[in-house]
Amino acid sequence: MERGEALKRTAALMGGIIFAPNILGVLKGCTPTDERWIPVLFNRNQASLTTALADILIPSSDTPGAVDVGVPGFIEKMVNEVYNQEQREMFLSGLDLFNHECRTSTGKNFSDLSKEEQYNYALDQNRLAIKNEAIEGPQFFLVFKELTMVGFFTSETGATQVLRYEHVPGFYDGCVPFEEIGRTWATG
Repeated sequence: MERGEALKRTAALMGGIIFAPNILGVLKGCTPTDERWIPVLFNRNQASLTTALADILIPSSDTPGAVDVGVPGFIEKMVNEVYNQEQREMFLSGLDLFNHECRTSTGKNFSDLSKEEQYNYALDQNRLAIKNEAIEGPQFFLVFKELTMVGFFTSETGATQVLRYEHVPGFYDGCVPFEEIGRTWATG
């Protein structure tokens, strides 16, 4: 599947809106790999949070999940190589603030919560982010969620095992008698 097609499908899943640096990163060739991820930009807590949150957003099921296809490394690569300094600092601050608020609310880091607690906390953060986005602008949780989805659905696994994939969609017959089709299509 071509990157542009994967990006269009991901955009359709997300309602058509994608954070501009994420488009640029995918078009530049940023894709997840299943190689072992060694954080370069993220500290240990940020890397643990990224892994745990990506796993909650797209967990393993009958297909591999976000962590299985290398989304945490993809997220760090996008933030480190595609985001400008201001966007990078905002994202890193968002990671730290997310974990701080989780500790304040639950007494634990996000990555130390049970899967059910992580799911419930992430669900609450998603609802809050959607509510606040119209007033305050881009919300960290929604940007993180978008990066996770873009990373997953542009991976080979996401594009071929989760999304419907047809190398050449539809049937083409170049020699059909005009009488069988009737009038030709008009374009507008």
